[in-house]
Amino acid sequence: MDALRRRWLYFTRHDVGWILPLLLIQLLNGAWILPQMSFFPIYLEEQLHYSPLTLSIVVATGQAAGLLAALYGGRLSDTLGSKRVLVIGLSGGALASLVFVAPIPVVVAVLWMVGGAAGSLQTLGGSSYLTRMADPQRLGLLSALYALSMTLGGAAGSPLAGQVLDASGFRLYGLIGLVVIVAAVVVAAMLLPAQQPVSDAQPQGRGTTLALARRPVVQLLMGLRFLPTVFYGMATVLAPLMINELAGAKATVALYGAASLVIASAAQLLAGRAADRYGHRWPTLIGYATLIAASLGLAIFARQLWGVFFFGILGIAAAWALATLFFVLVSDGVPRAEHGRAFGLLHATWSIAMISGAVLGGALTRTAPGLPFLVAGLLNGLSIVLALAFFTQIGRGRGAPAATAC
Repeated sequence: MDALRRRWLYFTRHDVGWILPLLLIQLLNGAWILPQMSFFPIYLEEQLHYSPLTLSIVVATGQAAGLLAALYGGRLSDTLGSKRVLVIGLSGGALASLVFVAPIPVVVAVLWMVGGAAGSLQTLGGSSYLTRMADPQRLGLLSALYALSMTLGGAAGSPLAGQVLDASGFRLYGLIGLVVIVAAVVVAAMLLPAQQPVSDAQPQGRGTTLALARRPVVQLLMGLRFLPTVFYGMATVLAPLMINELAGAKATVALYGAASLVIASAAQLLAGRAADRYGHRWPTLIGYATLIAASLGLAIFARQLWGVFFFGILGIAAAWALATLFFVLVSDGVPRAEHGRAFGLLHATWSIAMISGAVLGGALTRTAPGLPFLVAGLLNGLSIVLALAFFTQIGRGRGAPAATAC
């Protein structure tokens, strides 16, 4: 009890002023973005009558825009500041929410690309703000709460989105999303404290993004980010379509989205607490092993509703738990002054992997519905090797130097 009381007192004294607004932003963001990822492919299929391959390409254009924004936004967050980049990203997301209002192919494509770029800036601004403000010894727990807020928002937003879509269609759904994201912009601009100065925040020497990408530790991080995201890119596009086809009801898709996010929330919290308590190696290895098992399960049971439900949820939970752990992995491997560029590189890697996963999944599913997930499972076998190599590098002292206090 004494230990719990000390932790609570530390939290209320040092973290409440900045973490609560940040968590509220994530909650609002998740309530819109995560259901949107499930329903946007259905929107393209039903309203614009796109084939799986065509809608996969449209989804990939948003990821391409996010890739370009990530490469620029990472350095921007190191110079302009994480809070400002977050506000800019949220503002762009509000504009992009209009994608569901006018089902015109060109407008949809442009707004989806705006949303992809804005999403990158939101991710970079929020992630670098978190790692710079948090005590490194508590980063696992705070990272879990940060990620948990988005998944809880998605879990709450998914069933509501399903009801709105079944009752009123996509237009009202898009207008509600606009209101939600505008509220997040107001919270970020008005309630989120400005960052304290970081003594080594300016790039040192030739500390460019390209130079950072050449470091072996960063390259391993990029590989670890790429491989599970290939699976995630496939799952976010294909699993809702598979469930919609097998069940024939959007409410079932909404139930899948809500259930996957609830379980992913628990997985994130468990991963963050485990990282703080037991170290970063084993939670990471277990996360990758679970994702591989989920991929192979989806490959085997792709034609059965229960199989897509169970292994889809398991895979999403593993992917989001790994996303939580990347905050501590970046803290292990990259100096704090370069966190913006590091997250920029990782988000660019994520974008490339999402493009690869969506397009590859759309192409392979024409042969067999389980084939994309078989390929993803086999590819992620390499993730275990990369994770072991990363922790070996860290053990040799080739990661980040001791972080300076914010």
